[in-house]
Amino acid sequence: MSTVRGAKPLIEKGCLLLRSRDFHATPFIRARPASKRSPKVRAVNPPAGALQIKRTYDYEESLPPIALLHAAKKSGALTVEPDQALEFLREYQALAGKSNVGWEQRLCNEHDMLPSTMALLAGILKRCHSGGQKALAKSVMLAASRLGEKAATFDIISEALRVGTLYEYRAPLERLGTLAKKDNDPQAMTLLGKVLLGERREKEALDWFRRATREPTGGLDFDGAGEALVSEGRILSQRGDRNGAKAAFEKAALELDDPSAYFYLAQLQEPRSSNQQVYLLKAASSGVVEAWHNLGALELEKLNKEERKPTSLDDYGMAREWFQVAAAEGFGLSMINMAVICKDVGQMDKALEWLEKAEGADGVRSEATAMKRQWEASVS
Repeated sequence: MSTVRGAKPLIEKGCLLLRSRDFHATPFIRARPASKRSPKVRAVNPPAGALQIKRTYDYEESLPPIALLHAAKKSGALTVEPDQALEFLREYQALAGKSNVGWEQRLCNEHDMLPSTMALLAGILKRCHSGGQKALAKSVMLAASRLGEKAATFDIISEALRVGTLYEYRAPLERLGTLAKKDNDPQAMTLLGKVLLGERREKEALDWFRRATREPTGGLDFDGAGEALVSEGRILSQRGDRNGAKAAFEKAALELDDPSAYFYLAQLQEPRSSNQQVYLLKAASSGVVEAWHNLGALELEKLNKEERKPTSLDDYGMAREWFQVAAAEGFGLSMINMAVICKDVGQMDKALEWLEKAEGADGVRSEATAMKRQWEASVS
């Protein structure tokens, strides 16, 4: 059947790419020194010592909406009154960069403000949209980290990992190292492992992931234990240690119910086995988009064995359903397969629409463009 010949290679490619996909951790980017500015950039951003104009924001416009503070207070997350929080943030902005060492702690003492509350306020500000609010969020989060709030340190490093700016945060990195090495904090160990993995220091990263989840330094009763085990399993899988990887994925999946662990565990099962499908369904039920795609691939393979050629989208049953929900979440391979399905039942307009969407998805852009040109040429 023509549909199978058109879709099957894409399905195989999809499964191959999915085995190496990372779910919880943000992209691992090597920490690096700041690059030298080009002459053109120097004209806009002069080096240290040259004239620089620091952008300033209106104090009031940088504050969080009072409605968000009331909501946080009502939920029990915010332990101070909203008006007290706003007054603290106003004075914080007035003093920032103008006071001597220790001003942040003195300000907290005067307003009865804990570093954990500062981190919460910074988190609320991060949800806001203006440049001033985001700048204040960053400043307050860094201050909370300096005052010893580990949640703030974790937030700063996690965000820096995501956007590739670790090299800007030497002090928070040092605090993270202290939390991991001296305090035996398992969350810090896990995050330090991610940092090392981003620097391609897999052996050291593996050691910290293991220390986070094993006695006497760690365990499984912390937020992020599943991620540490999955990271361990992925490193072992890349090293060819299938049994070790399977053990790590099984512990994360069966003991901690970690969604991505179910997905990776599915990849180690006998292809098309009931165990593989059960684990994929477990992952899919928790929103793992790649599992949706692979379940669609399994359903489409079942259609390969049938003699009857589908003549409508409904004939694709659950294969179409799984691909469609994954494609709706921006998964490029599912968009490609939806395009192939639509084309094979004669719905070329819809097929081309899916390819246009796929052109905006990572990993399949060039393939989608090539297919679109070929299909448009065939109908012109």
